[in-house]
Amino acid sequence: MDNGIAAQGNNSMKIMLDTNILVSAALFPNGIASKAFQKALSQPFEPLVCDYIVDELRRKFSEKFSDRSAVPERFLAATTSVIHVVAVPNEERSEKTSIRDIKDRPILRAAMGAGADFLLTGDKDFLEAHILKPKIISVTEFLSMP
Repeated sequence: MDNGIAAQGNNSMKIMLDTNILVSAALFPNGIASKAFQKALSQPFEPLVCDYIVDELRRKFSEKFSDRSAVPERFLAATTSVIHVVAVPNEERSEKTSIRDIKDRPILRAAMGAGADFLLTGDKDFLEAHILKPKIISVTEFLSMP
């Protein structure tokens, strides 16, 4: 079973996009997170999100941006053809001790389960977790990559 991940050749790098990247890209199409998002959609990257992130995106807009409730649906409709949505594995792994915020654990589990090379985020809990695989990467660091 491929979990919805399409192979794009041996040189592709899987990159899990955290919810905060999607929220920022949807709200600020000319912002730095949007630039990172656009880069993640191009070769050699294979962009991923998990079903938990999709639900969290909708929830964040409902809670914090209720006046813009149509934004996540338009954003998802425009991007789901190029972003692979993977399921969060049920079993907890070593992320229990490696990530502070329990709400981030499903995202890390999904990234690990999908074999992601990178997790693109602005979340300090991820960025300070010292996780080696996937490599946790900030927007600025990602944009400075060749």
